[in-house]
Amino acid sequence: MATIAGNLADSATGVTMLLAEIGDARVKWVEVFRDHLVVHPTRRSEGAAIAAQLGITVATDYPATRPGFTMWTGCWNDLDLYVYGDLRGSVREVRAWPT
Repeated sequence: MATIAGNLADSATGVTMLLAEIGDARVKWVEVFRDHLVVHPTRRSEGAAIAAQLGITVATDYPATRPGFTMWTGCWNDLDLYVYGDLRGSVREVRAWPT
């Protein structure tokens, strides 16, 4: 069985550093994994600003969900980081499959 990269203690330390950098009040919760963190902002409208502050520049849009969202991804302090944000650009109506 392959060894899982990283450890939870390092990721937990990463959360402390993350909250110190962006501010505790801006984060609703953080999912902690051995090799990455997932940030859920208190207000999803701040997701893009939080990602920019942390140097996270890659975004993937998910318009087909309700509500749609954008996931910002990148590497921060040797951890993969994912930040939820409001859907960028124009909001498109989600169509149902024809019946």
